[in-house]
Amino acid sequence: MEIIPLDHDDDVMLKALHGVVTRSEAVSRVQPIRRTEEEFVKTVRFTFPGERDQGAVALVDGSPAGWSRLSFPERDNLDKCWFELQVDPEHRRAGVGTALLDWTEQQARDAGRDLLLSEVFVPVGSRESHSDREFALKRGYSVSSVEIVRSLRLPVAADVMARQCARTGEATAGAYDISVHVDGVPDELRQGVCDASNRLILDAPTGEVEFEPESLTVEDYQTMLDHQRDTGRTLVTAVAVHHASGVVAAYSDLCVPSTEPDVVFQWGTLVLPEHRGHRLGMAVKVANLEGLGRLAPQRRSVRTMNDEQNPWMVRINVDLGFEIIEEALTMRKAV
Repeated sequence: MEIIPLDHDDDVMLKALHGVVTRSEAVSRVQPIRRTEEEFVKTVRFTFPGERDQGAVALVDGSPAGWSRLSFPERDNLDKCWFELQVDPEHRRAGVGTALLDWTEQQARDAGRDLLLSEVFVPVGSRESHSDREFALKRGYSVSSVEIVRSLRLPVAADVMARQCARTGEATAGAYDISVHVDGVPDELRQGVCDASNRLILDAPTGEVEFEPESLTVEDYQTMLDHQRDTGRTLVTAVAVHHASGVVAAYSDLCVPSTEPDVVFQWGTLVLPEHRGHRLGMAVKVANLEGLGRLAPQRRSVRTMNDEQNPWMVRINVDLGFEIIEEALTMRKAV
């Protein structure tokens, strides 16, 4: 076995890694995410502004058997880095994951990072016994927090939508304007959306790990939109604007991939602390679901993740009818 740096310009290698990741997720996830080869390659080659990516490939008999991909934030949270590690099922329990994790931890140390973070997805009921968790624990990782992965069948029942629309309408009437936008919000709302997005990592429960606010700029936002379009994804964003101040008080994002014909992914949802208590979280989610129904009525489900210690967002999802499908364990290790 040989560990080599990931060459982002190597088309043959990236296409082979698409197969590795697809097969790995097929046995590791309850509902694997499907990506085309083209989408996977474009995603691997894209580096978000303010971050640095680094990857390695494990070769067995000259063919890729696994990979690790590290992400280093370079404008905030400079003590941390995140990584994804995937091993082809036919090469598991043969030292591939161990070798890739050795490489990953060394890169983190070389970069002066203090904390490594990753996710392990497990079926409901197996968080204490799953083999991936056990592997991480043996390497000195601990479970920092647990997110619950949920799925909502579409279309949402008409009576559920009507009930939630009535409740949110009463709570927000006269104080907030709710609007839905496709492929990015208008220029006048972008700074407000960026400000809210930068708070998300602070306000969502993160277990034992403390974070600094992120540093998304309006220019970064456009770069993100360009990347989503390039990979065939459509972003649907609901925004609540406070009448009196003009502040973006809440937002919620849905990502509609072109390569997953049935699924939509719920991204960030945030309500600013000073505007909580007005059902804005439900309001922007309902508005987004209505917009999604007009844009992509053929979609059959929305998938989301929320920390189990976030009772407010969990309540919203339960009220809308989201059902639990798996759990995501955030693993942490001081390096």
